[in-house]
Amino acid sequence: MKKIISLLQSLGFSQYEAQVYVALLKKSNITGYELAKKSGVPASKIYAILNRLEAKEMIQTVGSDPKKYIPQPPQDILSRIKGNYLQTVNILADKLEQVYVETADNNHIFNISGRPVIIRKILDFIGEAQTSLWLSVWDEEVEAISKALLQAQERGVKISIVHFGRKKLNIGKEYRHGREHQIRIERGGRRIALIVDDSKVILGHFLEDGSSNAAWTTNKGLVLLAKDYVIHDIYTIRLAQKFGEEAEEIFKI
Repeated sequence: MKKIISLLQSLGFSQYEAQVYVALLKKSNITGYELAKKSGVPASKIYAILNRLEAKEMIQTVGSDPKKYIPQPPQDILSRIKGNYLQTVNILADKLEQVYVETADNNHIFNISGRPVIIRKILDFIGEAQTSLWLSVWDEEVEAISKALLQAQERGVKISIVHFGRKKLNIGKEYRHGREHQIRIERGGRRIALIVDDSKVILGHFLEDGSSNAAWTTNKGLVLLAKDYVIHDIYTIRLAQKFGEEAEEIFKI
């Protein structure tokens, strides 16, 4: 029960409001005096709490002598809260981004760590893509982002992928690298590079010990440098496919 009270508080309700609502879910159609006893809220405060809950459309009254209270169904309340929250987030997304674009110098590099956080940021980038995606990715990350890539392709986004691994994506123009084992040993892990609409880039490194880190930026120079990195790999793969061992000899350093 403490967990429920805590979660309701995280949605903006006071502890007393949460206690009264939960108590009313357990036993409805009761008076304020009874609710005070069942909820643990002081009797001197119960009616002020009930008035606030009624104003928030979480409860309603029935009868008048004495007045009794019943709760609104939890699903109705949560749906309304969710709708209001998402509407606020959507409005803020537009307003804050507008302020940021107007004031940002586009030279900041933002660091993030932890694979779940990095993957979530990559999914955000893919979801925001409007025209193009350049991607260098390994099998381990393919599964987490393939659905988002497919959705981007369906939106008309042009996708070019350098793929280290065996899984088949069937998305965009895909170029298989073919030297995964050697490169993985040299690097001590996997990398991911994603360039979106020639406007932002995220570069990540997933180490064999499970740790990971990444950086993203809208700095134009770094965005184009990362794009050139992916394009260079594509050229290398195409040359290797065309000239075979001869190309391999040329690439050796």
